[in-house]
Formats: sequence, structure tokens, C-alpha cells
Amino acid sequence: MTLRRLLLLSQLPFWILLVAAFVLLSGTLDARVQATEQAAQTRASLMDIGQVMQHVVDLETGLRGYIIAGQPEFLAPYEAARAALPTELAALNRAGGGSQHLGRVRTLIDRWQTEVALPEIAARQRSEAEAGALVRTGAGKKILDAIRAEVQTYRSGQTEQLVALDTAASAQLRRLRLTLYGVAGVALLASIIATLVSAQRISGSFGRFTTAAQRLTDGETGVRVETRGPTEIQTLSGAFNHMSGGLELAQGLARTHAETLAARNEWMRRLGEFGDWMQAARSLEEGARILECALPELLPGTRGTLLQHNASRNLLLPLAVWGGETGAATPPDGCWALRRGEAVTPGADRLAPACLGGPGGTYTCMPLFSHGETLGIMRLRPGTEGAELPADLLALLPGIVRQVSLALAGLRLQDRLLQQTIRDPLTGLFNRRRLEDELDTQTAHATASGQPLSLIALDVDHFKRLNDTFGHDAGDAALVRLSALLRDLAPPGSTPARPGGEEFSLLLPGYDLAAATALAERLRAEIAGWTLTHAGISLGQLTVSLGVAGYVAPLSTPGALVRAADEALYSAKRQGRNRVVASQPLNPEAWLTLSPA
Repeated sequence: MTLRRLLLLSQLPFWILLVAAFVLLSGTLDARVQATEQAAQTRASLMDIGQVMQHVVDLETGLRGYIIAGQPEFLAPYEAARAALPTELAALNRAGGGSQHLGRVRTLIDRWQTEVALPEIAARQRSEAEAGALVRTGAGKKILDAIRAEVQTYRSGQTEQLVALDTAASAQLRRLRLTLYGVAGVALLASIIATLVSAQRISGSFGRFTTAAQRLTDGETGVRVETRGPTEIQTLSGAFNHMSGGLELAQGLARTHAETLAARNEWMRRLGEFGDWMQAARSLEEGARILECALPELLPGTRGTLLQHNASRNLLLPLAVWGGETGAATPPDGCWALRRGEAVTPGADRLAPACLGGPGGTYTCMPLFSHGETLGIMRLRPGTEGAELPADLLALLPGIVRQVSLALAGLRLQDRLLQQTIRDPLTGLFNRRRLEDELDTQTAHATASGQPLSLIALDVDHFKRLNDTFGHDAGDAALVRLSALLRDLAPPGSTPARPGGEEFSLLLPGYDLAAATALAERLRAEIAGWTLTHAGISLGQLTVSLGVAGYVAPLSTPGALVRAADEALYSAKRQGRNRVVASQPLNPEAWLTLSPA
């Protein structure tokens, strides 16, 4: 049922009561006419005039019905009255003795038919509006009023005959009034009840929408309204439920986007934290440890290897591995990603074969670039065999690779600058600054741990004569050869250094004086056995003098250790060169001299 039909049905009792009231009114009027006719029967003249008046009423009623409805059937009373009036008027005139009032009545009726009825009928046949316009002129009303006036004048002379008729008419009027009051009251009550019922039904339907909308506003999900009631309410309920479902879908998407954004923000925060840690690193080794901790967190569910070029750039060496991956050196020429300078991902639609350096083509390879330099490559794959890297992770990879590349480039630059500050450019050994730093560190460690610590001071014998005789290039070649030997014989953890000129030092953590002296003697013997040549010219025999000192904690200091070694070296020089002299720093007189046999 539609809402329109519901509203119409709610007014149906009111309309029924109106029709009933009309029927009752019509019946009461008929009774009044009947009473009038009965009274006229006793008075011939009043009866006739009443009949005439009835015909006049029929004329007007039929005409008005036709004007309103436009149907010829409504003219039936009019035609009947028109046909009967001449006879009735003639009989009345005969009964009335030719009263002048009756003559004027007949004249007025003829005039009304000629000037009003016939023109209005013709106009209604053409147009309802035209007929309505003629009615609104009031010409017909004036004529009818004149007819009624003449009849009233005629009746006033017959007052005694009308007493009984007036009494009956008064009674009928009272009954009509009571009937109208009753019908009006019942109609009003029925209209109020129907209106309240309709309003309650409609407001109940809209109240469900109000409650459901408030629940949606409060953030509740799954809100639906019943699809019952008029058709319009059912349609509105369906639209509301569809809107509620769409809102739930939109809220779900919004939550998903918010979670994705939160995860991305957290990932960016961790990436920034990773960058901070990499900036705090002081060497590639420290950076590698940070990478092995950070990459599993930044790339969850993956395993892989971060490889960098070696010094000669003919191998990719593992710098960091994660996820249980086994890192191995790889030739760079076998990697398509490095050849093409772009990322390579596995897939059946790839035109190129798998990377020669990776097994089975299952790796995603991301080259590492910084300022136009190729640093290495990041090679990773899913942590589960047969799986694929998620699309969102692949979208994040370029950002991680850029961050890693910048961090590695910074560490490599930092390492190069550090090496320039701590290494001798000619020999590659540590310089005096690094030696002093290591002395401070190792003496503190020896003091704390009680482990032995020794220092060898080495000086080339007659080096100035070598330079003057064969030139500085020959002297530099001899220093380079000697530094290579010192580097080869230096044990792990020791610090070979060139403090300056032809002087060399070797700091030996964990070596007592006897062990350090033995190593110094080995150095001396090895160098004494050389036959040096440069540019095809023999440089003759090269010899060195060495001083060895042992650190005694906590009575000694780094400076005292250096002075003791230097004093032992000078003693070796004074004793004829090409020999090893050992001394304790607290007892410089207790020297041990090792000279060639």
C-alpha cells in the first residue's frame, strides 16, 4: 500500500459521513416538501404555487447540475419542469382568479429561461469556463429572487393557509439542525481518530529512521531498519539499508587505509631510526652489524644478502646477511641488475635469464648506487619457499635501497677519510697519530687486564747515505719493502706504524719482552738477508737497528714505554747498528743486546 492510498483511506470515514449527511439532508428536504404539498392539498392555491415553486427549483437544480457536471442527464429535471410549468401555471392562474402576481411569476419564468437558462446551456456545451462566467454575472439569481418575491407576496395574502405549513416546516428545520450537528460531530470525531492513527503509523515509521540514524551517528555498525509499511516507507527503508551498508563499506575502507597509513608511518619511523644508527656508525663493520639487525625488521618475511664490491671490484663480498641466508662471494658480471643498472624481479614473464650469481632466479636484485658509483647489490627473496614478495613490500624496497646506499656511501667516505688521517701514504702503515691512540688504548687495557704489552722501535741504518747515493726513489722503495715485511710479520691485533722518516714501530699487545725481542730479531735477520735492487741497480745490504721495551703496569705510562723503546734503539745504534736491544722502561740500565754473530 502506498502512502498516498493510506492517507486517502484515513479520510474515507469522513467522506462517508459527509455523503450520509447529504443523504439525510436530502431526505429531510424531501420530507419538508412533502409536508408543504400536504398543506397545499388543503389549500389549492398554496398547493399550486408550491408546485410551481418546485418546478422553478427543478429548473435551477437541473441547470446547475448540468453546468457543474456537463452531462445531459442532469438536464432531465430542468426539461420536466419546463414542460410542466405551463400547465401548472395555467391551472394555478385559473384557481387564483387571474392574480397579477401569478402573471408576473409566469413572465419572470419565461424571462429566466430566455435570458439565463438557454444561454448557460449553450455556453456549457462550448466551455465550462464560459458557462461559469455567465453564472457569476448573477443575472439568473436576480430573476429567481424576483420570482420568489412575487410568490411571497402572493403567499402573504394567504397567511392563514400557511400556518400549518410553517409549523411543519419549523419542525423539519429543527430535525435538520439536530441531524447536521450530530453528523458534524461524528464526522469530526472520525476525522480526528483517522488522523491520529495515520500520524501514529507514519511517525512510527519515521521514528525508526531517526533511531537508526542516531545509532549510525554513534558509530554503531550493522544498523538496519525493517522494510514494512507503505510502499514509500519500504522504498525509503531499502535506500537507508543500502546507505548503511555503503557506509559500513566506506568505514571499513577508511579503517584499512588508516591501518595502512599507520603501518607506513611506523615503517618510516623505523627507517629514520635505521638512518640515525647508520649515521652513528664509524666503520663498515659497524654498519654491517646494524644492517643485519635492521633489515629483518624493515623487510619482514624475507631473507637475503647485502653485497659490496671489493677493492679491485672483481667480486661482490657479503657485507650483511639475514633470514638464515648463506652469503657467498659473487662475480659482479653475473648479475643482470648490475649490468642494466636497475632492479630485477623474478617472474615467468621476464625476458632475460636468471642472474648467474643467484640460484634459480628466485631473487629480487636491487643495485646500490650513490653519486654515480655502484656500491654493490641487495639480493633478497621470500622467507618461505614458493612464496612471492608482497606488492607493498616491493613498493618500499626503493626507499630502503636509497637509504642503505647513502649510508654505505657515507661509511665508505668516512673510512677513506679516516684511513687518510691514520695511515702513512707511502707505506700504508699506521702513522704517528694512530700509534699514539693505540698506545693509550692498549696501555689502559694492559693496566686493567694485567696482560703483557711490548713496543718495538726500528730505524734503518745509514738511510741518509742510501738516499744520497741512489736517490730518494730508491730510499722510498726500500721503505716500502720494509713496511711490507713488517706488515707480514706483525701478529693479529698488533699495530705496525711509521712514525716518520726511516723510523718504524710495532706495538704488540699480549707479547712480553722476551717474545717481542724474538720477533724483533727475526725482523732484523730477515732484512739483513736482503739484496735490494732498484731500477736495475743494486742497493747493497740494508740493515736496521731495533729497540724493544716492555710495559710494566701500573708503574709505567705510554710515554715511558716509547722513551724506553727509543733509548734501547739509540743504544743499538751506539753499539754498532744492525742489532736488537731490549730494556724494561723502569730499569733502562738492564739492557739485553742481541747482535749478529
